[in-house]
Amino acid sequence: MTSTAALPGPWMVVAVATFAQLIVAMSNILLPTIAPKLAEALDVEPVLIGYQVSLTFGVATLATMWAGTAVLRYGAARTTQLSALFCGLGMLLFALPSVTAIALGSAAVGIGMGLLNPAAAHMLVTYTPPQRRNIMFSIKQTGVPVGGVITALTAPAIAVHFGYRWSLVVVGVMIVLLLAYSQRHRAVWDSDVRGDGGGERSAFGGVPLVWREPGLRGLSLVAMIFSAIQRIVLSFTVIYLVAEGGIGLVEAGVLLSVVQIGGSLSRVCWGWVADRMGSSSRVLMIICVITIVSTLALVLFRADWNKTLIYLLFFVIGATAVGWNGVFHAEAARLSPPGMASVVAAGTTFFVFAGVLIGPAAFAAIYGGIGSYSHTFVMVPLIAGIALLLLFSGGRAPRAS
Repeated sequence: MTSTAALPGPWMVVAVATFAQLIVAMSNILLPTIAPKLAEALDVEPVLIGYQVSLTFGVATLATMWAGTAVLRYGAARTTQLSALFCGLGMLLFALPSVTAIALGSAAVGIGMGLLNPAAAHMLVTYTPPQRRNIMFSIKQTGVPVGGVITALTAPAIAVHFGYRWSLVVVGVMIVLLLAYSQRHRAVWDSDVRGDGGGERSAFGGVPLVWREPGLRGLSLVAMIFSAIQRIVLSFTVIYLVAEGGIGLVEAGVLLSVVQIGGSLSRVCWGWVADRMGSSSRVLMIICVITIVSTLALVLFRADWNKTLIYLLFFVIGATAVGWNGVFHAEAARLSPPGMASVVAAGTTFFVFAGVLIGPAAFAAIYGGIGSYSHTFVMVPLIAGIALLLLFSGGRAPRAS
């Protein structure tokens, strides 16, 4: 039996969960970041990246139905390792000059994405103090924008100078490091494995549990809208700036990195504010209002604006459209029945991924009818307004029984 002294502290758990989140984020944002160069290599239209993103998250949505039970049955650390391995398989397939291979690689990354959040939620709820949960989950979620920053700053330049395949190598190295370190503590972190999967037998995993609880249902619908906005911003900002904003690919990548930096820095701040206020829902309302204002400004964007204002705009967009996740996951954990955090995380993540599945595809379809990226971006503040109405009609819900 592993001694209690061998148990890694809460900050080490957060560090591993954050690093895993970083890997998954880099895996799913990589192709949209280099979409113009990838489209050139494959001789396809760049806007098709919206369908690639939807495929990735469509598979991820299906994977979440099994992920919560998998965590209870096989362990959170083992499930985290499987998540990284599937992302690695995706990187290998992305290196092949074939639309079919990229589709299969997107599916592999989607499986990795679907497995991660329930595993991370289980580890954080089990090994971190409840009174610090908002900031712990927010730190973990910084892996998403930090991964985006790394990718946005490096992938376009690597793609332009050396070819897009070399941008896949960084993710592969990080996967090896995660597997090596997590294996050292896997026996400890997986000591609470339940062979029956926690008794959750539903074919739809944690989705029915989330849907029948009013608090979790309303929160999940808001997250579905937020995730659609987040993925639209991350998937189409570079294309929009290059096609209509008069910005070069490398500079557009830098602006996308500013979005990611804003999301990264704000997540910890939002988590701290939520812990201080004692209300995640109020913080989500604030985020929603700022999202509406900043994305309206994005619709009106012009390259001749003051550079400082441009960078400030993209930072604020990142702080809201990309910065909400940690507070959401902490609130979902608060509303979870005892011992079911991973199952609830899987159920709520289903709605998060459903938003991503719908958002980019809807954007691409609307663009096909309008023919203007700026006009298509009007959909973002409109659906953010719907989320704000849902938040106002909700409130601080009690924990599920």
